[in-house]
Amino acid sequence: MAHLHMFLILCTIPVAIASIGDGNQVFQEFLKGCRSKYCSTDSLVKKFEQNRPVSLSLLRWDCDSECKYSAMWQTVERLQAKNLKIQQFYGKWPFIRIFGIQEPASAFFSLLNGFGHVYMILKLRKQVPRSAPMFYAWHVYSAISIHAWFWSTVFHARDTTLTEKMDYFSAFSLNLSGILMISIRSLAIQEKGTNLWVVAAAFIVLGTIFWRHVSFLNNAKRFDYGYNMKVNLALGLLNSIWWVAWCLPNIYRKPYLKKAIICIVAADLLLLLELGDFPPLFWTFDAHSLWHAGTFPLIFVWYSHCIADCLRLHQPQFLPKYGNVT
Repeated sequence: MAHLHMFLILCTIPVAIASIGDGNQVFQEFLKGCRSKYCSTDSLVKKFEQNRPVSLSLLRWDCDSECKYSAMWQTVERLQAKNLKIQQFYGKWPFIRIFGIQEPASAFFSLLNGFGHVYMILKLRKQVPRSAPMFYAWHVYSAISIHAWFWSTVFHARDTTLTEKMDYFSAFSLNLSGILMISIRSLAIQEKGTNLWVVAAAFIVLGTIFWRHVSFLNNAKRFDYGYNMKVNLALGLLNSIWWVAWCLPNIYRKPYLKKAIICIVAADLLLLLELGDFPPLFWTFDAHSLWHAGTFPLIFVWYSHCIADCLRLHQPQFLPKYGNVT
């Protein structure tokens, strides 16, 4: 959904926060012992790589990262034995890997969200004529969304410097795509047709913002998590306010816009999951993964509004028929 960009950004906030677990003395002792036993010489590393399962090899779990994973669970067992609070390690809760996937629930639900966008854009293509205003605009939005959820899936499958950056940058592009859609819908779509100058200006301005933001973060000595979060939240707030401000005055003439409002309100409520973070249930389902699960059904509601709006713009007299497109 166009307004969910700001919440997607929140998915990586925990990564930026210093965690206690990996600084725990017990953890450091287990990690040191594992490194000494399995990673201290080239021959030991080679032996580890030869015995490494294919799934771990494909997801690039090397000897050091495997020791960190092992030391984490040894520390968790020690904490549980002493009835102490479970801690985060390197900014993440302890998760049980499945086929080498680091955060299986979040990865699965991210993949599901991506497929949701694929399914609904294909549905839009079947129901909406190519000549309808916003037809191609929603294809751009869908492509950006699919790309963002792809990298969200990859990042949750395996957290590396590359996948983390791609997750951040694609989330930022999704953020901007929401502003792009509302700027085109509210400013470029006119009774006499689409003002292509406005469309071009929106692409240029937002494309420049994306390039400058990514270049700054990518060339910095250290990734500035605080700056990235502030920029995204500011743009996310602008996006949400703009969509709501445009939808509310038009709901009477375009009842399907209620669906857009529903998505925005639902997304706001889902944000509470991110604010009330907790250790993962069954070492699999944390607040963030449940948030990803919650965004999935909203995709269908959002595209339903997009389809109805495209049809209304194409043939206004059919509004009663398409006002409740599902």
